[in-house]
Amino acid sequence: MMSFLKLVVLSVLLSACAHNDKSAFAEKDQALREYIVSNALNSVKQVNSFRFYGWNSLSNDFIVLSSSPRRRYLIELSGFCHDIPWAHTIIVNRGHDTSLHARFDSVSAVDSPEIKCIIKTIYPITKAQFKDIQTIDKPAEE
Repeated sequence: MMSFLKLVVLSVLLSACAHNDKSAFAEKDQALREYIVSNALNSVKQVNSFRFYGWNSLSNDFIVLSSSPRRRYLIELSGFCHDIPWAHTIIVNRGHDTSLHARFDSVSAVDSPEIKCIIKTIYPITKAQFKDIQTIDKPAEE
C-alpha cells in the first residue's frame, strides 16, 4: 500500500513538472515573438555562406544558430519540436552545403534524426540582440 502511494505521488509530481515546462515554453515563445516585433527584426529567406558553428536552444519553437562567433540567427521552427530543447547535439539538414533556407531546411536532434523540425523563419541578429534574447524570461538581478 505504501509503495502504491509513493507511485501516485511521484506520478502527480512528474505531470506537474511536465505541465510547468510546457507553459514556461509557451510564455517564452510569446516573449520572443514580442521581442521580434518590438525590435523590428527582419527575416531573410536564406543565408548564403552558412557554415554551422554552434547553436543555443531557447524553447520548442526557437533556437539560435551560429555560422561564426559574430554571425547568429534567431530561428523559428515550424511544428512541435519537443526533442530540441533538451538535445545535446543537433543536425542541420540542408539541401545545399553552403546556404541555409527558410521553409526548406530543417534541424533534428541527434537522438531522433527522423523528426525534422522545418526552419520556418530566419532572423539575423547582432551580438547585443543575442544577449537580450538570452535574458528573456530570466528574472532581473538585484
